[in-house]
Amino acid sequence: MIIKTLALSLILFGSVGLASADYNDGMRYFEQQEYRQALQQFRDAARRGDPDAQYMLGRLNAAGNGTTQDFVQAHKWYNLAASRGHRDAAEARDSLAERMTPSQVARAQQAARDWQPEGAQATPQSRPDIDTLSDREAVAEIQRELNRLGYDAGPTDGAMGERTRNAIRQYQVEMGMDRDGRASDYLLRRLRQTEKEDVTIPSESQLAPSSRVVLQDNFSDGNYHRNPSWTVLSGDFEVDGNGLRSIVETPETTDRESRGLSSDRPEEIGLAVLGMILEQRGNAREGEQTTRVEPAQIYINAPVDNAFRMELELASRQQPGTLALGLFQGNRPNGTGYRLVYSAGSQPGLSLIRLISGSAEIVARHDGSLDLEDGRFHSMVWSRDQNGQMQVHVDGRRLLSVQDNRLRDTFQGFVMANQGGDYTLRRIRLEE
Repeated sequence: MIIKTLALSLILFGSVGLASADYNDGMRYFEQQEYRQALQQFRDAARRGDPDAQYMLGRLNAAGNGTTQDFVQAHKWYNLAASRGHRDAAEARDSLAERMTPSQVARAQQAARDWQPEGAQATPQSRPDIDTLSDREAVAEIQRELNRLGYDAGPTDGAMGERTRNAIRQYQVEMGMDRDGRASDYLLRRLRQTEKEDVTIPSESQLAPSSRVVLQDNFSDGNYHRNPSWTVLSGDFEVDGNGLRSIVETPETTDRESRGLSSDRPEEIGLAVLGMILEQRGNAREGEQTTRVEPAQIYINAPVDNAFRMELELASRQQPGTLALGLFQGNRPNGTGYRLVYSAGSQPGLSLIRLISGSAEIVARHDGSLDLEDGRFHSMVWSRDQNGQMQVHVDGRRLLSVQDNRLRDTFQGFVMANQGGDYTLRRIRLEE
């Protein structure tokens, strides 16, 4: 009776469960260094939720005793044991994580989330009301949601450490948010609205511990001539209270021009949109009248690695219009590189163009319209990792995702070309 009461009390208070016969047999085999037999006994007990057995499975998998060494499985079992109150499991898990890659940790956390005790039925977890949470409870909820999505936020202890901050930053990068690494009610709401299929688990190349800012300008000094120094190639630019502004009158268009960009004719995009960049015109149909628009172009030298992250804040004030933003290679701002083309009032609303040797090719496009002419500034985040995977987010929405490895060299700088419209660049940040 005493033993039964003690066991019931331990279960009710979420403490370590009473050791099962399988666990006791497993420990006997373990002490005799008969690791395969110990492994089987611990597995049987761990399937029923015994935290002591789960901890021992973690030890066996971490050391490769009785089985192939497997850090992912070891981390999973340590994590499960820790969640059930085992006093040594959390420390063992965190120590092991230091020897693992971020992708291994993410896989282990996902395996722990997917695991269920033998015979258990999946039940949805209740989520407490955000407005009722204390600061520490809110951090714990953020950690729980980050772990659910595959980011390594560490234990859900409500402690805001560097591990949790890094996981927040990785999520913010993926979702196109400002990367401040801070816990907030807004962040928690976004996390709860995010499903696993909406995110890409960051690759190891994306989880580099440091970055270098190569360009940052918010034009708060009232000019673009110094700190840093921009160079105008054509047209007019000015700095007002909102940032760097360019206005190019949009001419009356022919039927062909009024159709906007043809998403299935890259040569038209290369000519109609990027003619000012490629410094060429042609392929006009007989009898068709076009009006040459003198673009406004400006660039800045900012050498950056092949893997980069660019943050922009941009306002557009009229339709139709076309603005190209991008990075160039070599010493010709109008030459080889990538251009992100926003077409106000047209479809596709956003296109990613690759320029090589005077030719333009679409590598990705957002087929819907993208109407930014609402009197507000909009955030754009464009990233590229070392594997050539590029993503573009606008106001936190991922609109483009593509892998392209044609351009492998480093980039020399940033160029902006207004083909028609009224645009203001309020802020730019470029880092590698």
